[in-house]
Amino acid sequence: MDNIFLQMAILFVIIVVGFIARKTKLQDHVFDRTLSRFIIYISCPCLVLSSVLGDTVPPRELVIPLIAVGLASYVVVLLVAWLCGRLFTHKAEDRGLYSFMLTFGNVGFIGYPVVAAIFGHEAIFYASVLNFANSLFIYSLGPILVAGKSGESKQKLSLTFLISPVMCASYLSIGIVLLQYQGCPRIISEPLQLLGSITVPGALLIIGSSIAQMSPRQILGNISIYVMCFCRLFILPLFVYFFSLLITDSALVITINTVLFAMPVATVGVMMCLMANRDEMLMAKGIFISTLLSMLTIPYVVVAVQMLNKWLGLE
Repeated sequence: MDNIFLQMAILFVIIVVGFIARKTKLQDHVFDRTLSRFIIYISCPCLVLSSVLGDTVPPRELVIPLIAVGLASYVVVLLVAWLCGRLFTHKAEDRGLYSFMLTFGNVGFIGYPVVAAIFGHEAIFYASVLNFANSLFIYSLGPILVAGKSGESKQKLSLTFLISPVMCASYLSIGIVLLQYQGCPRIISEPLQLLGSITVPGALLIIGSSIAQMSPRQILGNISIYVMCFCRLFILPLFVYFFSLLITDSALVITINTVLFAMPVATVGVMMCLMANRDEMLMAKGIFISTLLSMLTIPYVVVAVQMLNKWLGLE
């Protein structure tokens, strides 16, 4: 449990660095917007692809069950979040933002290192395949939820997300496992790993920069954000745990899927707000508070899941 607390604290320190950089004029809105595009289109796809370019390749028979559990979980969670969005705010234009925050966790930026810290590096593949559903929906329905009915930022569903860099990286990573490809040349694998490593600090710097624009009252004064965080960090993981039991009896798959849904609000939400010309303050507030609280909640979610697995006799 100490390793989990330490991992969350390290990530939070980078947010503080972004906060200081914005306050001291080392970051500005233009820098944040440009870095957001770089992360979404270059470094994040490299992170996904590099996760399967290690020394060993996971068994191919895991791919279909992992995709099935991930897809089914997100379909149900999206439906519940869409119905619950109006419970957090009376502003129609903000309902999509709350639905986004409730549905999409910080899987790619925080989920991977947390899963590795808890279950070991080999478990990153499980997280990356389960994250396929996250990538599928966050880059297709995510922009629509974020844009809402905000006039010029209103967006329509487009199938172009299916050939976006992140989705193409997901296809390639699954193909590598299905083909059991090993021995990728270092001239390819190491640049991918280096570029992918920019994703986590870059995204967290953007969050810190966005938070720097808020007053303390703006950051901590919204009760609806706390209610959403409670649902995001406590209620949702338990719901996903019991739902996953209907699909598989693998304790490892169920546990990792549950832990991924216990992550704080996805950092890409701020970047999508910037790209849709929407005020990112509400999203940044949800990310900040949920990230801070998750340093305490994730370890207890892991312990709760392990106790449930033992009680139910899962292996």
